[in-house]
Amino acid sequence: MKRHLFYSIIFLLVSGLMLNSCNKESFELNRLSDEIELQSSLVAPLIYGSMMVGDIVELVDSADSFYEFDDGLIYLAYMDTLVEIMADTMVEVPNKLVTEIYIDSDVNIPVWIDSSPGDTVPFYKSELFSFTLEGDDRVDSVLIKGGEIILDVMSSFKHTGVLTISSSQILDVDRDTFSTVVEISDLSGNFTDQQIFLSDGYSMQSTEIDDTSYIQLNFKLDLINSGNPIDPDDVCEILTSFENLDFYSVFGYIDSRDLIDESGSVDIPIFTDNPDLATLIFADPRINIYTASSVGIPFEITFDSVIATADDGSTEKLEFYEGHPFVIAAPDMENIGSTVDDEININKETSNFNELLAIAPSTLSYKVTGRTDPGSGDESHFLLDTSKFMLAMEFLLPLDFKSSGFALQETFDFEVGADGVDTTILKEARVSVTTLNELPIEMEIQVYLLDSNRTVIDSVFEGDAIILGASLVDDRGILTQAVEETTVTTFPVEKLGKLQEVFYMQFEARMITSELGGKFVKIYSDYSLDFKLSMYANFRINSRELN
Repeated sequence: MKRHLFYSIIFLLVSGLMLNSCNKESFELNRLSDEIELQSSLVAPLIYGSMMVGDIVELVDSADSFYEFDDGLIYLAYMDTLVEIMADTMVEVPNKLVTEIYIDSDVNIPVWIDSSPGDTVPFYKSELFSFTLEGDDRVDSVLIKGGEIILDVMSSFKHTGVLTISSSQILDVDRDTFSTVVEISDLSGNFTDQQIFLSDGYSMQSTEIDDTSYIQLNFKLDLINSGNPIDPDDVCEILTSFENLDFYSVFGYIDSRDLIDESGSVDIPIFTDNPDLATLIFADPRINIYTASSVGIPFEITFDSVIATADDGSTEKLEFYEGHPFVIAAPDMENIGSTVDDEININKETSNFNELLAIAPSTLSYKVTGRTDPGSGDESHFLLDTSKFMLAMEFLLPLDFKSSGFALQETFDFEVGADGVDTTILKEARVSVTTLNELPIEMEIQVYLLDSNRTVIDSVFEGDAIILGASLVDDRGILTQAVEETTVTTFPVEKLGKLQEVFYMQFEARMITSELGGKFVKIYSDYSLDFKLSMYANFRINSRELN
């Protein structure tokens, strides 16, 4: 709009200079004085239209950071995801669980001693193996994803038989109790066998004994008396291994542990581009912390260090007055698989956020630490392989503010041309600006003429010219009445003569909110600024000067 304004002025002035206001066929020149002076005036609109708040926002928004609330209030926001972790990094099922079972001297029992060749004698043994994660975790059940159950059997008995291995706490993919049979068919005492079960889809349910989780394995050895003796060192050895285990789900109690340690920074380019924004005092600035958790464990999040840094190197650390560290909600056992969203507001009441904004920060660095927080008394936790925890931070400035010193400045190219402007017949030029303003902002505007070295030659207006009056607002800072105003500015003829030396024009505006910056005002998207700019030019043509 600014370029069009001045180009239109120049175009109209040059066009006026080309007007021929003297028709010689209408006069008998020999009856008139040889010096005739004619005067003519021209009034014409240069530009007019309506500019919405969105157009004004573009003046300061170089990063596409302005948005709109549901009620139309404009706000500035920058958001970044700070933390995103999956459940499989929070809790790891032990990669390898191994237990060794020996059936040895138990065989020398009266039943065996009294048996005859060909008789089958059963022997029983049970073993508990620990199924723990870490710390004081308690595992109630695990649904296994991937992994293997490996059974290695070795028998030095010189007898054949059948070994049955089972556990009511291990269920296969069909939810049947795990059970397998090993045929001991070698009488030499050198029998070995291995069985491997792909355990994807298997589930294990543990038993808690003295705060430790166990799974019981049951062994039944049906040994067939071959007539050979049993030596004292004869044994049936069973090595049970659970390897490469991962999980679809884990249920139980997950003890408190450190899980999050993230550092980084968020850019705030609007303050870099417009450091004078630091002069704005916002009514409700805030940092919003958004969390989304499908992890069935509460979290406690700590911001160890949030530091704002300005372009000049100055810094300000965010200090919390209350509510910190933050406790993050989690889904309970009745909402397995769902995501719980949470929002935490850091504002000028709970922190020194206003002091942070006062330095016009260009970056916001942070360090976030977090740990599970089972201290709520609920000891029923869960993790799914799809569970994750996400934390994002939003830097939010609703345009509900007051200011008495925010300034805009922009320089743009300008060139009249080699022929310059003929000012000999121009007697006077005036520019009229009429506005109907819904914005609760008063604006003082000045335009400077700059030469090729960007040195100021002159200003367009004499002093600071207020061409926009602020609209009227109520106690909530909401528009009650638009203000219509007309400002007429004389454009001295001698300044037109300087336009040939002008290569740049510098536009400066100082914005003051209602009541001289003493009242908070709100900026809504449907506010507009209607304007009409007209020029009045008075010409003087002398016949002697035309010859």
